[in-house]
Amino acid sequence: MLKAILKEMICPDKCIICSKILESPIESLTCNQCKVQLLERDICNRCGKPYAFHEETCIYCNEEPLRLLRVRALFPYRDLYKESVQRWKYTGIRKYAKGYSELMIESWMEELKRELDVLVPIPISKKRYQKRGFNQALDLANELSYKTGIPVYDVLERCKETKPQSSCKKEERATNIKGAIKVKEVVPFNEGITIAFIDDIYTTGSTVRECMRVLEEEVVKINKAYILTVCLAL
Repeated sequence: MLKAILKEMICPDKCIICSKILESPIESLTCNQCKVQLLERDICNRCGKPYAFHEETCIYCNEEPLRLLRVRALFPYRDLYKESVQRWKYTGIRKYAKGYSELMIESWMEELKRELDVLVPIPISKKRYQKRGFNQALDLANELSYKTGIPVYDVLERCKETKPQSSCKKEERATNIKGAIKVKEVVPFNEGITIAFIDDIYTTGSTVRECMRVLEEEVVKINKAYILTVCLAL
């Protein structure tokens, strides 16, 4: 008991977004002020971006639909949210995955879990894994699996080093990631499954589309796919 009190005094739990010290007892790793900043409920059902016209899909997705893919994200990739994800990835605060998973459950995961068959984390390169010591997408997938019962299949891996997608221009990203992902473990999935790919940030979708392509070529026909992320580049 004394040890727990001393730990709380020396290293109090902080909000994973704004770093404000959280009041005990800790029920969530995010403060109430940050929770209300979750991406608007009125979003496009495909690309996940805020859309105020109360229709299922936005005009951009109507013109150029994302094949099979649905995007869900908690926050826009900017300001405190961007800083939060960077702390998670680059300073190794792995409990952030637990906090993000809690927000996903509160926001839309409870509804989505009825149609999801498997969770598949987006792989990172061996070089980045050795540097960080963990794959943040796998941590997040494991937390979501623990809370929902949906199984995690870590079946993909990076087979070559590439430039970070964030450093590539939009038109370069598909070429940069092409051939960089392979199946490391063949699992007998049922045909026509619904997959949720898990990652930290969604930008143009080049990486997840490459993951879908590889899985469909080597493993299984996908009925529908979601990409569930912490942040969305608007």
